[in-house]
Amino acid sequence: MLKGTADVIVTDGFTGNIVLKTMEGVGSIFQNILGVGRAFELFPRLHGPVLVRYAKLGSLIKRLDYKEYGGACLLGINGNVVVAHGRSQAKAIKNAIHLAHRAAHLGVVEAIKDASKQ
Repeated sequence: MLKGTADVIVTDGFTGNIVLKTMEGVGSIFQNILGVGRAFELFPRLHGPVLVRYAKLGSLIKRLDYKEYGGACLLGINGNVVVAHGRSQAKAIKNAIHLAHRAAHLGVVEAIKDASKQ
């Protein structure tokens, strides 16, 4: 999952929630241990390989940050539902709303229904 080789992961709700919470925990640990907030204050003064390493670190942290995604689509029902984290604040809610809009605009539910008829 962390390699980014899959666009969609399908699992039951319990297992999916365990995996999601574990990945969120890993992201929080990275942020806390590495002092990412303070590290990026140094960003303008970094050059060469060190700059590349910090850029990669920032990309990884962003991929693990639940606020960047906002939520996940709940499938298997007759409608668009996005489940957000219980501790979500403004940024995560904004991104969850954006995800719900995209799912509705792209016709995710209809596409699943059409595919299941084939």
